[in-house]
Amino acid sequence: MSKQISIPALKRLPSYYYILCQSMESGKKYISSATIAKLLDIDDTQVRKDIAATGYVGKPKVGFDIKDFKAHLENYLDLNTKKEAFLIGAGNLGIALAKYEGFKKYGLNITALFDEDIHKIGTMVGSKKIFDIEKLPDLVERMNVHIAILTVPAPKAQEVADFLVQSGIKAIWNFAPANIKVPDNIIISNQDLASSFVTLSLMMSGK
Repeated sequence: MSKQISIPALKRLPSYYYILCQSMESGKKYISSATIAKLLDIDDTQVRKDIAATGYVGKPKVGFDIKDFKAHLENYLDLNTKKEAFLIGAGNLGIALAKYEGFKKYGLNITALFDEDIHKIGTMVGSKKIFDIEKLPDLVERMNVHIAILTVPAPKAQEVADFLVQSGIKAIWNFAPANIKVPDNIIISNQDLASSFVTLSLMMSGK
């Protein structure tokens, strides 16, 4: 993947991919940047810049070959390579994420859950088992899994994040409502659900 693409552009690419999947399912063969822009309510110029940054070029007056462009994005975003992940925190949010089948389309497979609650340890979430979090270091090494999805309560987030790093986790997708600090060599992406809702609420109120 090119290192020249910006993070905002990179975050938009999965939305383009989703539109391509929908368009392909409906039987369409070509799509324009203007159509993608209209569906996402963003500027057409921005869409064209984002796509150009991936190295893909459409056909003048025709647009993008949906099948070919979809394959290009799958390769660019590395969607065909399965990424195994552990989910830490088997609460309501954690269980909901573990059950979500849509992640598979993007190459993510949650293989197991971890918690410290003795009443949850050993139970199943679909085909996934909940393990004692103390077993995490051993399973990280044995299964070679280096991605963790963090869904623990805010007061525990930093402590658990430290434990994940010590256990060999290299990337954390953080859903905990807390700002956690990790070493510079650890990749972290924060998913702030509360902030998103507050923004939505204020937009509705017209402020």
